[in-house]
Amino acid sequence: MKSRLPKVLFAGILLVFSFLLAGNNRVSAQIYEPEGLNMPGAWDGWTNPPVNPVLANPNQSAGGLLTKISTGQTRWQTIFSVNASGANLVGGTYNWLFTSGPSSNYYANKWAGVTVAMNTLQSYTFNTGSDNSITLVNGKWYTMNWEDLGYVSSRAIFMETSAAPVQIIACSLPTGIFENVPVTVGVSTNAPKSAEEKVYLRYTTDAWVTSVALEVPMTGSNGYVDIPGYPAGTEVSCYAFTSTISAPTVDFDLYTIHFLNNGGANYSYTVPGPDGEITWQNLQSPASGQIELYEIFNIYGRAYIEDLTGQPAQTPGLNAWVGISTVNTDPSTWTGWSTWMDAQYVGPAGNNDEFVGDVALFIGTPGTYYYATRFAYNEGPYVYGGYSASGGGPWNGTTNVSGVLIITEPATDPDFDWVNLQFPGSATIEPGENLDVFAQAYIEGVTGQASPAPGVTAWIGYSTSNTNPNGWTNWFPSTFNGPVGNNDEYLTNLGQYITSEGTYYYASRFRLNTGKYYYGGYSASGGGFWDGTTYVSGILTVQSAQPDPGIDWANLQFPGSGEITIGGDFDVYAQAFIEGLTGQSTATPGLEAWIGYSTSNTNPSAWTNWVAALYNAPSGNNDEFMVNLGPEITSAGTYYYASRFRYDGGAYVYGGFSETGGGFWNGTANVSGVLTVNEPQQTFPVMFTIIDGTELHDNIKLKGEMTAWDTIAMIPDNHTWTLTLNLLPGTYEWGAIEGDGSPDGIWLIEGDNLVMTLNEFGEVSGTVIYTTMVTYSPALPYGSLIYPNPARNLLNLEIPGLSAYQLLDVSGRIILENPLARENQTIDLSGLESGLYLLKIRVGERLFVKKVVKE
Repeated sequence: MKSRLPKVLFAGILLVFSFLLAGNNRVSAQIYEPEGLNMPGAWDGWTNPPVNPVLANPNQSAGGLLTKISTGQTRWQTIFSVNASGANLVGGTYNWLFTSGPSSNYYANKWAGVTVAMNTLQSYTFNTGSDNSITLVNGKWYTMNWEDLGYVSSRAIFMETSAAPVQIIACSLPTGIFENVPVTVGVSTNAPKSAEEKVYLRYTTDAWVTSVALEVPMTGSNGYVDIPGYPAGTEVSCYAFTSTISAPTVDFDLYTIHFLNNGGANYSYTVPGPDGEITWQNLQSPASGQIELYEIFNIYGRAYIEDLTGQPAQTPGLNAWVGISTVNTDPSTWTGWSTWMDAQYVGPAGNNDEFVGDVALFIGTPGTYYYATRFAYNEGPYVYGGYSASGGGPWNGTTNVSGVLIITEPATDPDFDWVNLQFPGSATIEPGENLDVFAQAYIEGVTGQASPAPGVTAWIGYSTSNTNPNGWTNWFPSTFNGPVGNNDEYLTNLGQYITSEGTYYYASRFRLNTGKYYYGGYSASGGGFWDGTTYVSGILTVQSAQPDPGIDWANLQFPGSGEITIGGDFDVYAQAFIEGLTGQSTATPGLEAWIGYSTSNTNPSAWTNWVAALYNAPSGNNDEFMVNLGPEITSAGTYYYASRFRYDGGAYVYGGFSETGGGFWNGTANVSGVLTVNEPQQTFPVMFTIIDGTELHDNIKLKGEMTAWDTIAMIPDNHTWTLTLNLLPGTYEWGAIEGDGSPDGIWLIEGDNLVMTLNEFGEVSGTVIYTTMVTYSPALPYGSLIYPNPARNLLNLEIPGLSAYQLLDVSGRIILENPLARENQTIDLSGLESGLYLLKIRVGERLFVKKVVKE
C-alpha cells in the first residue's frame, strides 16, 4: 500500500482548523467540483491525477472521462474497457483509491477499505482504511458510479458487461392514451445490448415521491413495455435507463449506466377523461366553383368538440376528410378509394378546428361533381358537414348541402409553341453601358415572316434575385429584329436601364394579344420555355471601370473546394495583376487583398465577412496572397469563399475560381469556392507499446501519421515503453526511434511501417504492440572482423582488445558466454538452432552488440 496517510491526516487537521477559524464552506453535500474525483492506483502507476483519462476527472486532467452527473442523485461516472491490448486497461488485480484534492495535495481526501464485488453497491470509508482492491477481466467493460455525498463515507458500484454499454436513442409514447388502459412505451438502443445489461422504464404518478422500474424486453435494438392503466387526470412521468442490476427498487441513479430523459424534462402524459364527441360540423366554403381538369380546388370545413377544439394546436384524435361524388346524394353513401381525401389542419376558428383539402386531387374526367366534409374523433363514428350561406352545419340535404364543382377540359393553348432567351447567356458591363439582349418566339404557321407576327408583344426583364421571371416587375419593351428561320427575333438594350453595380438576372417575356404571358430561358443548345433548370435566366455583372492604373486581373487561385472539421486549417490563395507593377520580389505598394466567405452562394460584393490576406510570393507577373480561412469559421455548414482586391483606395474587385486559372468573379465561368465544415469527430484513447528486445535502449520515441511524423517520448516500464494517444477514427502508419542525439534518431522498426486502424466505435485492429530487436551499438575497434555471417557451424572473431563475449537469443536468454576471451576467437554454433542471435562483445570498459545469423 502506498504511504500517503500522514499527508492526508495532516491535510485533514489543517482543513478542520480552517473550518474552526473561518467557517469554510467546503463542508457540503458534495465534493468541491473543480477538484473532482480521481481513481489513482496500481493500474496507472499511482500517478495522481491519473494519466489514463478513464481514471481522471476533466477538471484536473485535460480529456478526463471520470465525469459528474447532476441529474437525480449526484454522482461521478466512468466507463472503461479491459483487454490484453487495445483497451483502456489490462486485466488483473489492482490496488487503488477514490481521491479528491487540490493540486497541492491530490490525496487530501480519500475513500477506501473495499474489495470490489461486481454489480454490488458498496460503502467506502472516508480518509480511513486500506487501499481498495479490484479484479478486472480481459474482454469486459466496466461502468463505475460513485455517490457524491461530500466529504463523508460514501457508496460506489462497478457494473460489468461483456460489451460496450448500449446508448438509449429513443423513448416513444403512443398518441392514443385512454383511461384505465395500459400505455405501451417503445425504447430503442443504438445496438443490441449485452447479456448482462437490462433496459428499464422508470415511471411515477406522484412526482417521484414513489416510482417503479419496469424491465423492457428487447428484441435486437428495440423493445416495448406497458405502463399500467390509470384513472383520468393521472399525471405520469417516465424515462429509460440501462443497468446490470435485476429489479431495482431503490438507488436507481446509482444503478444507472446510461439514461434518456427527454433532455431533463422526462417523458410525460396526463390520462384524458372520457372521449368527447363532435356536436357540430360544416362545409365552410366555397359553395361552388369551376376549374379546368387537374387544377387545385381547396375546400374548407370546421368541427366542434366541447372544451377541446379551438386551441392553438389540432385537437388530438380529431381527423378530417374532404369527399367528392358524381351524384348529389347523402355523403355517408359515397364510397371508393378516391372519394375521401385527408384534409390538413389549418388552425382554430373561434371554438372550432378548421381543415382544408384538395377535393379535385384524383379527378381525371370533366363533369359536375358534389363535395362535402367528413370528420371522426378517435374511434367514433363519421359525421358529415354541409354548406349554407349562414355558416352551414351537419349535412341534411336541405338547409346544409353539398357544394357543386364543375370541371372542364383545359383550354387549348392558342399561343406560343416555343419561346427562348437567345443570347447572351451572361455578360459583364459598366453601369449604364449598352447591352443588347435577344429573344425569339415561334407560333406554328405565323412567325418567321418579314414582318412581326400580329398581336405579339415582347419584353426583356431583370431582377436582382434568381427567381421565376413570372414574379419580376422590371420589364422593358423589345423591338422586332427580323425573322430567324421560322421564329421572330426581338431585342432590347437592357444595359441602359441598369445604372447600379451588382449581379442581375434577365429573361424574356412574350404575349399574344391579351393572352397569358410566356417566359423564355437560355441554354447553350438554344433555350426554351423558362423552367429554372434546363432553360434559365441570363446573368449580368455590372461593375464600374477600374481607375488607371488599376487591377487588370484578379482571381481565386486555389483550392476550388475543400472539407475540414471546425477549427481545421484551410489555406486559400488568390492572385492579382497590375500591368508593370505586380510580380516583383516584394508586395506591390498600395495593393490590398482579402479572402471572404458567406453561407450564401451570392455575389461576393454583398458579403460582410472578409479576412485580410498576407502577401505570399510573386507568381509570374502576379502578386499572390494567402489566408488560413479555417480558424475563422466556428460553425459547421457549407460556406462559399472568394477573393477581394483594392489598389490605392480604389474600387474593390472580386476574384473567382475556375479550373483554367480563374478571373474576375462573374458567377458562371469564375465562381466562388465551396468549403464544407464538419463537426469534430469523437476521439478514442489508443495505447501504443514498444518492447525493447535488446534491453539496450533508453530514449524510445513514437512517431507516425497521427503525430504528423513528429516524435513523442514514450513512457518506460523496465524495457516496455508505452504511450496513449487520443485519436480520431482512421488508419494510421507509425513507428518508433531511439533518440540518440542525431537528427533522425535510430529507426527501430524492421520492414514496412506499422499500421493500425481505429473504427468509429473505438475498436482497434492492426499493430499497436511491437518488439524491436534493432540495436544502436557503436562501431567496433578498427580492424575488427566477425565472419562468416551468416554462419553455418563456426563463427570467427578477430577483435583488437576483446576480453569477453555473450551470445543471446532474441528473448534475451544467454546461450553461450566466455568471460576470458582472446582477441582471436572461434565460437562453435553447430549445436544451435537456425535463427537470429545477439552477440554482446566487451572491449575493455566498452560494450558492443552485433546481430549474428545461424544458418
